[in-house]
Amino acid sequence: MDIFKVISIGIIGAVISLMLKSTKSEFSIMTVLATGIIIIILVLSSLTDVIIAFNQIVEKSGLDSRLFSGLLKIVGIGYLTEYSSSMCQDMGAGSIGKKIQFAGKITIFLMAMPIVTALINTVASLLE
Repeated sequence: MDIFKVISIGIIGAVISLMLKSTKSEFSIMTVLATGIIIIILVLSSLTDVIIAFNQIVEKSGLDSRLFSGLLKIVGIGYLTEYSSSMCQDMGAGSIGKKIQFAGKITIFLMAMPIVTALINTVASLLE
């Protein structure tokens, strides 16, 4: 991922959005959404190397791959929640953004329970 490309797209999108805000506010919102989607596509395309490395770590560790899969999902939910909340705040719906954050935190908590349980079981078996 080229961070300069992401920054450039972000700045260009922000400038266009500001220019449209005074004349066509509905297009300003669409510009913000489109810019965000383009940035997400650029970032996600570079994550394949990270996922491959993560899979290699899982294979070498010998631990259950479902734990690592759950961990990746938790990280993804965190990022998606933060992005969605920020988009709501950009569009003037900060209270909806806070509710999205709350829902994301609850989801992460629920998804973390099997990981915590497995960790406790692993530590308990090592102590025996």
